[in-house]
Amino acid sequence: MKPSPIFVSAMLILTGLSSLAHGQSEAQRSKFEVGAQVTVLGIEDPQSLNDLFPRREVGVGGRISYNLNSYFALEAEVNLFPRNYRKVRTNFTGGRLTEGLFGLKAGIRRNKFGVFGKIRPGFMSSGRAEIAHFPTGRGPDPQNPFGFEDMRATQFALDLGGVLELYPSRRTILRFDVGDTIVRYPGIPFIHFPEGTLREKALYTNKVQFSAGFGFRF
Repeated sequence: MKPSPIFVSAMLILTGLSSLAHGQSEAQRSKFEVGAQVTVLGIEDPQSLNDLFPRREVGVGGRISYNLNSYFALEAEVNLFPRNYRKVRTNFTGGRLTEGLFGLKAGIRRNKFGVFGKIRPGFMSSGRAEIAHFPTGRGPDPQNPFGFEDMRATQFALDLGGVLELYPSRRTILRFDVGDTIVRYPGIPFIHFPEGTLREKALYTNKVQFSAGFGFRF
């Protein structure tokens, strides 16, 4: 007996709903990801002092992701760079670095691998920047006329780049990141010609950042 069009349509709808429910249950079982990574970041000082003293930091960090679906995910990542850098300190850089990035990952995910782009704004924070409270050198302390003080300095950062993920099993992830880390440094003093007046201007620096890590999804 030839099946009626209504029966065929109903079976197709039920099959589609079953597949959709199965896909949703798979996605629900893999909504969250947690991981750890090793990361390498070059530091570009806005006063170009790193041209004389190139600086590269190695750090470790953690990451948590929430998969909206197979194509989009929200991420939060924090990296700690343990070296207490003192060779070149300015009012923006020096000491140990902390980096926090929070944003969107978007791309294509297959059974064994995924390729994504990422845009993640956040911050870059230096634990022992050297701030001069008296830039003219007329402070009350003759031993410290510029009033230098160690302080934490935090700037806006933006990570733009790509991600390659490999899936050895349904629950495990190998992840490799390459990104351009852009940092905004506000209040850089410049002498404006021809008036010769002192003005402040924000500068942007960028350096490549590499990361490799391992994670779990559940």
